[in-house]
Amino acid sequence: MPTDASVKKTSRKGPSRSEESRSAILEATRAELAESGWRTFSVDAVAKRASASKQTIYRWWPSIGAMCVDAALALVPDSPDGGRDPQERIATLIVPLEAAARTGNGHAVLRGALMAAADDQHAGEAWRAWMSRDIRQPMRMVLAELAAKRVIRRDFDLDEVIEQLLGPLWHRICVIRGPVKEGYSVQQARYALRVYSTI
Repeated sequence: MPTDASVKKTSRKGPSRSEESRSAILEATRAELAESGWRTFSVDAVAKRASASKQTIYRWWPSIGAMCVDAALALVPDSPDGGRDPQERIATLIVPLEAAARTGNGHAVLRGALMAAADDQHAGEAWRAWMSRDIRQPMRMVLAELAAKRVIRRDFDLDEVIEQLLGPLWHRICVIRGPVKEGYSVQQARYALRVYSTI
């Protein structure tokens, strides 16, 4: 027979307080990045916005930069199914970044996270791990498969192609300091297929 304590434990619905607090901190981090950027980022402002203590923030993240990267990456949705069309398969791996950059102040949040990744070791490791797992490795597999099927040539460096696909996006976010235009992913995929076509 269950005890009163077990009934209370199993009957609770919704996220735990720690999950709610973490979500509030990440949301406050995004707001602070959008308003102040990385260079003048304020942990005090985040704690105040999220109604959380700085001790909690420092306990949950190895650095403030890592928290900024986590907050930005939470904006990036999963890649949709790319189907079988070569252009669509390439584009779908870039679409999540385009979507994040085009959502509200997403471009400013991503810019702040990129700057944090450049300045902070923990942030840089988190950003590179995400890029490798979610974009670079899947893109390498798609490009290698297309080359094996002779849809595109094989006389090129896969990593260089990936840099060409993503470079304009980072330039737009970090240098132009504006949102990414609609259709960026499809345009870049179309361009890559045209440049590296076997025809």
